[in-house]
Amino acid sequence: MNDTVNSLEALVKNPSQLADILKDPGTHGLDFYNGLSNKQKKYVLLAAGIGLVAYAIYLGSQIDNDQSQDA
Repeated sequence: MNDTVNSLEALVKNPSQLADILKDPGTHGLDFYNGLSNKQKKYVLLAAGIGLVAYAIYLGSQIDNDQSQDA
């Protein structure tokens, strides 16, 4: 990993870093995550949790819609 300080703001300012993470999330993504401060790691985990809950709600509504169309 490079010696620059990682921050979530750096992803916005340096899109090539984001592109690297998207190309190889296993390596670049974990390296970036491990370089974040504990506070920023908590933000990432919170956002991931919210995303999973939102996705579960979306999937639940899709199942309800499919069942109502079959009836």
